[in-house]
Amino acid sequence: MVKQETKTRTLKFIFVGVALTIVNFAIYTFLARVIFSSNELLWLDSLISYLLATFLAYFMHSRITWKERHPGQFGIIKFFLWNFLTALLISPFFTWLFKLITPFYEFIFNISTAIHLPFDFNFIESTGVFVLTTCVTMILNYFFYDKLVFGTTKPTATNTEIKGSPKVSVVVPIYNTSKYLPKCLDSIIGQSYQNLEIILIDDGSTDDSGKIADNYAKKDKRIKVFHQKNAGQSAARNLGLQKAAGDYVGFIDSDDRVDKSFILKLLAPYESDPQTLVTVCGVHYKRLKTNSAEDVYINPLRPIKKHESKKAYLLYLLAIDGRMYSSVNKLYRLDTAKKCHFDKTLKFAEDTKFVLDYLKKSSGNIHFVLEPLYIYNFGTETSTINNTATTWKSWQTAYANLKSWLGPHPKLSESFWLHIIHLRWRISFIRSRRRAK
Repeated sequence: MVKQETKTRTLKFIFVGVALTIVNFAIYTFLARVIFSSNELLWLDSLISYLLATFLAYFMHSRITWKERHPGQFGIIKFFLWNFLTALLISPFFTWLFKLITPFYEFIFNISTAIHLPFDFNFIESTGVFVLTTCVTMILNYFFYDKLVFGTTKPTATNTEIKGSPKVSVVVPIYNTSKYLPKCLDSIIGQSYQNLEIILIDDGSTDDSGKIADNYAKKDKRIKVFHQKNAGQSAARNLGLQKAAGDYVGFIDSDDRVDKSFILKLLAPYESDPQTLVTVCGVHYKRLKTNSAEDVYINPLRPIKKHESKKAYLLYLLAIDGRMYSSVNKLYRLDTAKKCHFDKTLKFAEDTKFVLDYLKKSSGNIHFVLEPLYIYNFGTETSTINNTATTWKSWQTAYANLKSWLGPHPKLSESFWLHIIHLRWRISFIRSRRRAK
């Protein structure tokens, strides 16, 4: 798998390199011949050409080689400086070098003259300098720019070999989702990481969901099914936590699916950083009724600052976007998760309360996997907006729980982020009301 990813990355860079070389040549030709009416490599048209080339490089990289990862803090600024300054430093070297190989340019010039191309010797030499500068810059990008842009020379580990092969418990609460359950279970069974314990909690389903779960258990020994009277999703998840016996645990809703590498890529940071407390991935958000989709929570977030309190950092994460609110796009340490529970009295934001309680129970690092590995189906019978989300009292209760979690004497930074969250939730409440209509 690692070799395949390296090959894919190399092919992407070759494609971008060839495309940039061709387009940059056209840009330089237009500037030199049309705008500046000169055949020589002037400093102004070179400067503009390299600047435009840098913007073009950013445009192509952001859509091709950055598709799996996204730049870290100041990564884009570093990318622009790296490409632009590298080109400016390399260009004089090629200018000096090409003066030593004049016969080669004379040969190219003779061919150009023979086929009646309107290029003189100076123009051929100048474009040669520019094109080769672009090529060398791309080669340097391939080897070095990862460290500048992403803050590391190595992508997240994606091999299928995890030391010790820890067992991962996957808890799936089920209630009347027979239409979606088979695809959900297929996506779990087909994980690239196979040392799983799949716990299905049938929460008193009245359709065929319970039978589907039992049939899957007959086919795969890793699947354990538990049936209970309808008590709600929180009760089902709590039972799953009680029955789990792995090293790590994750939750997947029965009307959703996960990418084939969901477990593997969420497990990998635990191996590279023993202080990892939770891993969080992005979400592929599918709106079933409008047949539209988008990838969310795949942009990088800053790490905790040196003197920042843990609570202030968690509030910052809650204020920035919604990736920390849900329980399903994460992988937890089971020993810590067993100390927590989903509040059965809550019908709204019980996920968020669980996540915050979990993070409060132990110290450790939060690792973000910037890929949409969890496929969330919005528009199913169980995921549509219910009355609790469209009632401000529900949001007020969630906010009161958040304040209680924070404690009686918050620091100034904690109070600041708390007020930002209140504003964010007020906006979310208004949007929920609109979507419900």
